[in-house]
Amino acid sequence: MKLDIRPYRLRFKRPFGTAHGLRDGTDSVLIRLSDGGPCGYGEATTPPYVSEDQASIIELYRSIDIQAIDASDLKSLSSSIDRVLDGRTHPAARAGLHMAFMDLILRRKDIHGSTRGPIGIHTPGKAIYTLGTSALYELNEKLNEANDAPVLKVKLNGTPDDPKVLRWLAQRSKRPLLLDANQGLTKVEQALGLVEAAGGPDRVVGLEQPFHRDDLDRHADLCQETAVPVIADESVQGPEDLEARGWAFTGVNVKLMKCGGLDHAERMIAWARVRSMLVMLGSMSESSLGCAAMASLGGLADLCDLDGPWLIANDPFRGFALVDGAYRSQGPTGLGVEPIEGLFDIPIGT
Repeated sequence: MKLDIRPYRLRFKRPFGTAHGLRDGTDSVLIRLSDGGPCGYGEATTPPYVSEDQASIIELYRSIDIQAIDASDLKSLSSSIDRVLDGRTHPAARAGLHMAFMDLILRRKDIHGSTRGPIGIHTPGKAIYTLGTSALYELNEKLNEANDAPVLKVKLNGTPDDPKVLRWLAQRSKRPLLLDANQGLTKVEQALGLVEAAGGPDRVVGLEQPFHRDDLDRHADLCQETAVPVIADESVQGPEDLEARGWAFTGVNVKLMKCGGLDHAERMIAWARVRSMLVMLGSMSESSLGCAAMASLGGLADLCDLDGPWLIANDPFRGFALVDGAYRSQGPTGLGVEPIEGLFDIPIGT
């Protein structure tokens, strides 16, 4: 088994604003597994506010024994990867590795990721398109650029401009809105006021991470005051966080690069479903590859925030599309996307 590694900078079409700040792109590490037959592809993406980076991920991939990972069957894949990682906690790197091996195994078996195992074929959750934090004068252009996803996600920053932005959008678009504050709010009343500015509970499909990640009591208080799902993002990284902190929320945003892989994501979804929580599948600016991997779980979700390919100018993979209000990969097997020509021809360091 051969492992090819490709550092890659995903460049946004326009600077993307959140409460964390303004970014022009995201660093990623792309990998390819090959052994003379079908290839499997993986992606580990690292926004600047996470602990992993390109260098640490590449170092990890170079240090492990790829041959020791069982590429014969999905059932043994998770335990096989964990044995090789030997307790090292690198969720983005693990997610990319698990993704590549899953892609490889599914291609060998001539199976598409969305139809594997107990998941089966279900209607995927509604697609979301994200508007970064915006001044009013920018909104019209951004709205015109948005794809046809049935839900718009609005990034807020906790300033007096937020209600103005929401009222403007509520008047000019009939699409439901998801409000994402990225920890930018401080009061329950503030959050409730933003729901009203956006058109009320019937128009708002979720409030994502309104308060600081550790302010669990305030999130729980908000859940008591509104029927709008209060969705954990920064508060919940992986399965253990969800089990410890899920009580404070009525929804969860599951992200591959945070939780460590599709297997961990499935575990989180199962836990949330038992407790009647809203399930949202998110991304951290991944390309079509990472978003296609997460979209393979779309039939288990209510909402799919997988719009990265529409926000970046240099998507290294092809085959991910918005079809009938849902994000889907269009290839017949594996994760359903293919690399652009020559992607792995450029060696590291050039």
